[in-house]
Amino acid sequence: MKTQDHYDVVVAGGGTAGACAAIAAARTGARTLVVEPYSYLGGNIALGMNLLGAADAEGHWALGGVGRELVDRLEREGGATPVSLDPQFGSILGHDPEMAKIVLLEMAVEAGVEILYHALVVDAVVSNGAVTGLTVATKQGVRTIGARVVVDTTGDADVLAKAGGAHTFGRDADRKTQPASRIFRVGDVDLKRVYEYLSEHPEDLKPPKGWSGGDYDVDTLAATPGATIEAFGDLIRRARAAGHWSIPRWRLGLYTLPGRSDVGVNVTRVHGVDGTDPDDVTRADVETTLQMAEVMRFLRGYVPGFENSRIVSAPHQVGIRETRRVRGGYALTQEDVVEGRSFDDQIGRGAYPLDVHDVEPGLGGSVLWPIRRSFGIPVRCLVPVDVGGLVVAGRAISATHEAAGSTRGQAVCMVTGHAAGTLAALAAAGDGVTSVEVTRLQDTLRAQDAVLERGRLIESLTDGG
Repeated sequence: MKTQDHYDVVVAGGGTAGACAAIAAARTGARTLVVEPYSYLGGNIALGMNLLGAADAEGHWALGGVGRELVDRLEREGGATPVSLDPQFGSILGHDPEMAKIVLLEMAVEAGVEILYHALVVDAVVSNGAVTGLTVATKQGVRTIGARVVVDTTGDADVLAKAGGAHTFGRDADRKTQPASRIFRVGDVDLKRVYEYLSEHPEDLKPPKGWSGGDYDVDTLAATPGATIEAFGDLIRRARAAGHWSIPRWRLGLYTLPGRSDVGVNVTRVHGVDGTDPDDVTRADVETTLQMAEVMRFLRGYVPGFENSRIVSAPHQVGIRETRRVRGGYALTQEDVVEGRSFDDQIGRGAYPLDVHDVEPGLGGSVLWPIRRSFGIPVRCLVPVDVGGLVVAGRAISATHEAAGSTRGQAVCMVTGHAAGTLAALAAAGDGVTSVEVTRLQDTLRAQDAVLERGRLIESLTDGG
């Protein structure tokens, strides 16, 4: 696959938001290239965490369009569960991360997206205050790729920063960011024994201070396909007292899939990481990899059902929760998210829980609030106030530190990615990003099955499940 030197739309970063953006742009008629440093599309959706927030806590769909098509196709092929309600996260959906890579690639190829793997964006080409292309580095050297519109889905707003665009970083008061983590998969787990332990020790399922959702019920968890289990705080405290636990986290998350003995494990944690600094990211990579070994010793030694478990896969790098965010015409707030507010210029909806992790080490400080009613996402959150030719999607959209605890979620990234790709394609065919009328964008998104108003109930509720 040989790339050309100019495209209607170039998407920088082929992660969860970027893959959806590229597919949407191509389907809207734009000649589209996605530039990705690794060799797959999907980013964090392919790293093992269940998909949270596809629907709000009252059971109304928030995810539509490209993202909904992905989960529907995965479910048809046995690679995803139906969405279920969850007392802590609002809604959950288990999926096979490796199959997600394949299906996203199929969707991109079917749409006519051109792909450039193994290429890193190193600069933005700017003319008269607008981004007109990207400079990318490959093993063959540096090349420049022109574009009528660029979509920044790097996660860190790299293109925006290279173009000199205004942005925020981390927590508004002090620039501190949520910790970095590495989710990995563990096989040969006896989930029946895990549930038996939790049934005998229900106190180990109690949500911690700062979590506003309801309590878990073991029988409901065991019957839920793709259940997410947050537990084992008592066992962690016991291991810490014995000198067997040093990780600054007080509970452990497991992501299950029906009929399988492998689970995703979410518990590693490193604070004080600047995700735009390679030295810091390297430190986080090293520390979380070493923490994986500590976690395995804990699981085998303390958690019933994990006695014979083993690591079956680990991600290519540590997961970064927060860095730069674009300064758009509007910044979503915690109140917008929690109260389920709507906007005249909304281009999609979000329902990932308000999930703000502690910015400093300690046994607490995290907030997790399920979203009762999905919130609208204004197009103003995707468009920089001071740089033309650029649309931003994914975790770098315009939001406060608190609201970003929700907008960084994978389902929300799919929504903003789809909207950004469609906006970029319309802008490339016209007179630029700001020339696209909001009503035209909204009508186009609705025609692409995006959810702009609160969606219909999930099937398990409409079918009486």
